[in-house]
Amino acid sequence: MSNTNKISLKAFWDAVEQQLAACTADELRAILRALAQETSPVERQAFLDRLKPALPASTHARKIIEPEELLADIDDLVSEIKENPEADEYWEERHGYYDEWGEYNDDDSLGPYDEFVEPLTGLFDRAQAAFDYGDLDLARAAYQKLFEEALQVEDDYGRGVRIGDLSDVDSGEAYARYLRAVYETESPARRPAVLFEQMQRVRSWLSRLPRLDDIIQISTKPLPDQDRFFTDWIAFLRKQSGHEADAWLREAIRLSQGTAGLAELARAKGKKRPRAYLDWFAALEGEGEHLTLLAAAQQALQKLPTGLPIRAAIADHLCAAAIKLKEDEALRAGRWEAFAAKPMLFRLLDLWEATPLEAQPEMMSQAAQHIKDQLARPSRASQMDVWHEDDLEQPGWIDTAVLAHAYLLAGDWDAAHQLAARQKSLGWSSSDNAQGLVTATFLVLSSGKLPDALPPSLAQLWEERLQASAGGSYWGEDAGSNILKRLKQIYAQQLPRAAWGKEQPKKFLPWCLKVANQRVDAIVGNQKRGSYGKAAVLITACAETVRLRDGDKEADALLNDVRNRFPRHRAFLAELDASSHHKRRK
Repeated sequence: MSNTNKISLKAFWDAVEQQLAACTADELRAILRALAQETSPVERQAFLDRLKPALPASTHARKIIEPEELLADIDDLVSEIKENPEADEYWEERHGYYDEWGEYNDDDSLGPYDEFVEPLTGLFDRAQAAFDYGDLDLARAAYQKLFEEALQVEDDYGRGVRIGDLSDVDSGEAYARYLRAVYETESPARRPAVLFEQMQRVRSWLSRLPRLDDIIQISTKPLPDQDRFFTDWIAFLRKQSGHEADAWLREAIRLSQGTAGLAELARAKGKKRPRAYLDWFAALEGEGEHLTLLAAAQQALQKLPTGLPIRAAIADHLCAAAIKLKEDEALRAGRWEAFAAKPMLFRLLDLWEATPLEAQPEMMSQAAQHIKDQLARPSRASQMDVWHEDDLEQPGWIDTAVLAHAYLLAGDWDAAHQLAARQKSLGWSSSDNAQGLVTATFLVLSSGKLPDALPPSLAQLWEERLQASAGGSYWGEDAGSNILKRLKQIYAQQLPRAAWGKEQPKKFLPWCLKVANQRVDAIVGNQKRGSYGKAAVLITACAETVRLRDGDKEADALLNDVRNRFPRHRAFLAELDASSHHKRRK
């Protein structure tokens, strides 16, 4: 059980003690009466029982842990799990390991091990009690057995109990207690090396990187020998390599030396440890030092090699400072640096919005050329490092739709047409296929209508193509959550200004009709029934555009031609009739 917004144990008890100290006896009585008033009838006796004087925490814990039996009980349960008679290849046949549709359910990793969840939870509770009591040698041994033995057992089918299956155990706190026990049971001289080894082991079990602050916050007591440890820990980590050591070094410097220490690390080792810049910048943002941040981010971008994906995150900090300081020129420079490092759709829109109106088409042309250059390079997938908790150092995936948007916003209709013409009439749902986006845009421009006044099928096609173009454009990026809204706003402003005269429809509308017919043939001719509605909306949108330009006769001829090609495809004809009569499907 995990919650990223939860309060740490130390912070919780500090807050409890502060509030208790601030209350008078009468105020505490009033709080208890209010809690009693909210208690349901069935919980009243339990509430009264909780008001009785409690045993000291240490006495309570001592009664639970039974230290002489805890490790033996863990060993016994591990043996039971390993010898589980149910864990064999016939378990599914006896118990029905299939879902309600009769398909094999491979999402349930417990299977025949479900019976061990409750006893394992009880053993974790007893290990926690040992920790709370202060028997850290026992807690360390108990947690180590639970993590390294009990939770590692699995059968030939990969089934077994995992920490995530123990819903009543907070995995993050359990690991933190284990690491705190490791820390306190090791000699000061051995602590850095042993803790580093055990934190790496925990990293392989936990879904996130364990932090030194977790170890500090899991107890209300100060970390023993903290000052000496920070000195030794930092010296040890400086000699290590890898993502984990770098993260722990930066954390240690932040905790022990604050913003000044992060600044020193970034200035001295930023090229080797570029994430030090990000930690420093985050600290400056928190302190409201926007002017210092702006200058520091500009210097970082000058020092770091071009092409590093992490430059985008550094540029984001620069932009945040520039916005606070109302430095428009710095903001535009930062938006370009962020886009250049990761030319993804939401960053293209950031760049558009930061550019003055008259310079936007030229900026989009520049962006399009950069995207072409990036797409022409060999795949950078091999450059991706080991798994991180984020994608800051991984190259951004560049969709063809991003290049199409750059062409369209630049008003480079020929380039957009050439890009789309090379792609297939199927696969429009992918953001890596720009044919649907370009076709829809050309139809909208040819209709002579603004985006908010389009006929029904064309409006539906337009929105669907914008949505599809945004689909995979920013994996792992929070900034793109409102991408469709931004696209619609930008095109609503830009399309009325587009240089789309009398010659463009003559040149591009026939191509749109050809592409639409090819797509209809591919969908209906191959009986892709799930896409009949898409084909009907597309060809009806073409007819609506033709009707606005050339009249009813030409539009009806277009629809009748499609009907005549597929006279026996009743499901498709029903979809076509619904679309052509402007009936919105739910």
